Amino acid sequence: MENELAATPKVPGQQKSRPTELPAGFLDMVDDLKTIVRGAHVRAQLKVNTEMLRMYWEIGQVILERQRGEKWGTKVIERIATELRTEFPQQRGFSRSNLHYMQQMARTWPDSIVQQPVGQLP
Repeated sequence: MENELAATPKVPGQQKSRPTELPAGFLDMVDDLKTIVRGAHVRAQLKVNTEMLRMYWEIGQVILERQRGEKWGTKVIERIATELRTEFPQQRGFSRSNLHYMQQMARTWPDSIVQQPVGQLP
């Protein structure tokens, strides 16, 4: 019995051709592999989103603490935004208004967003 995956004979200057017959269950296996890859992508994105929320909360918390202790004005927030955008030019989300949202988030969940709401994300 010939091997179903045997390649056609080589012709000089011609690329290997693909077998015309696939083994039984091959397409089902590929579908299973695609499901595994998609699942990993979803889990990775959820982890990234969780870490981004944690970072936003921490930034807001640090700004709130320093503002309370040192009585900063609103110009300082603008300067923080400029410094962060300069240091991380490829990362979005460090505008003055977003920094205010981060403060609001930290003010809303003062104890820690890390263990409660972030852990409950779907």
